[in-house]
Amino acid sequence: MNKIEIVDRLLETIDAGSCAELTVVAQTHGSAPRSAGAWMALFEGGELLGTVGGGSMEAIAQKDAQELLEARRSCLVRYTIGGKKSDTGMICGGAVTLCHVLVDATLRDVLSRERQVLADRGEGVLVFDLSGFRADVADTTEHGEASRRTVAGSVPWAIEHLSDQASIRAGIAGNRYLEPICPEGYTYIFGCGHVGRALASTLAATGFAVVACDDRPEMLERGLMSDAVECRLVDYDRIADTCTIGSRDFVVCATSGHKSDRAVVIQALACHPTYLGCLGSKKKTAFVHAQLAEAGFSEDEIAQVHMPVGVPIQAETPEEIAISIAAEMIEHRRTRLLPRIH
Repeated sequence: MNKIEIVDRLLETIDAGSCAELTVVAQTHGSAPRSAGAWMALFEGGELLGTVGGGSMEAIAQKDAQELLEARRSCLVRYTIGGKKSDTGMICGGAVTLCHVLVDATLRDVLSRERQVLADRGEGVLVFDLSGFRADVADTTEHGEASRRTVAGSVPWAIEHLSDQASIRAGIAGNRYLEPICPEGYTYIFGCGHVGRALASTLAATGFAVVACDDRPEMLERGLMSDAVECRLVDYDRIADTCTIGSRDFVVCATSGHKSDRAVVIQALACHPTYLGCLGSKKKTAFVHAQLAEAGFSEDEIAQVHMPVGVPIQAETPEEIAISIAAEMIEHRRTRLLPRIH
């Protein structure tokens, strides 16, 4: 479930004159099923979107969200999920602080701004003002009334552009909850053959904003990939004409030939994306590395190219190869762009 889908549904709810309860993982300690930044939204009538980790903790969170929605309130609460005093029955060994936020008409403008940032893959930080809650809530060790801090109405939201955005991690800082809206930019897949198409759909399902690129119009026909994937016809020798690759973007090269692979990798590496991978055997890897050296790239720059791309799991079919590549990209996203704060 992409956050833009949740935001769209929240906006629809507001426009219909109704309310919803948004539950956000605001902080974690020790082992927890989801890190800060995970969302779950509960709507009147019982509809749920997203997840904050599943299991008994989520069942308790859903019950709390329902009660809060009916009372038109917000709440910051810590749920323990380990040890003898685990109030969820789970034994993960940590604790999770959830912020239950009443979403009503007062938040329409900020939700609209967030949707725009999400749609544009822009840079922005979502901010919750938690000053209405007691400052010691993060240090509370037990669930129940002692750990609940409730205020009437909504938690104030804002979208900010902070000077050191790249270093911000989702979590509670002082009396505010901060969450980068789009830690990564677009994911460009060059080459929409069997592997490229399988990878595009797999990545779209895991929240990447995928742009599938090929120089063959027939490879970009609708029905070949998920509707969530944007398709672009490109010239592999002039990818900048149609794709503006930045430092927050992911790039995977899976074209149909060595020459086009070389052209795409050289152009992409010059843009210094956060991740660059290329399909290839050991022989092809040596060829591309030699071409990159000839083009003037340093050994350190060449070493940044994931080639052969993907986790080595003996993958053979296009779908298996797509999973191996997606796994490597998810690991990069979670360790480089979205590291967990404990």
